[in-house]
Amino acid sequence: MSEEQDQSPVPEQPRQVPGKAKSAKSKEAQEQALTARRSQSIWPFALAVALMVVLMGLITHPIVFGIGLLLAAAAIIGWGLERR
Repeated sequence: MSEEQDQSPVPEQPRQVPGKAKSAKSKEAQEQALTARRSQSIWPFALAVALMVVLMGLITHPIVFGIGLLLAAAAIIGWGLERR
């Protein structure tokens, strides 16, 4: 076998130019991207739970239905007022 067939392919890594550091803007953009992933909203989950309570209220009792509607309204308002 030739040498080319014996060697497994190695993915190329980006080359860094000596003497040039990454700019502050690119570091800042990377930090913002990481922060955006970490700070996910709880409001979609709260709305899903509230809608489950609404559906359970349709099956069980009107008071449970009313509580579910209040929770759903609070979740929608909270999601709308959330700062990004």
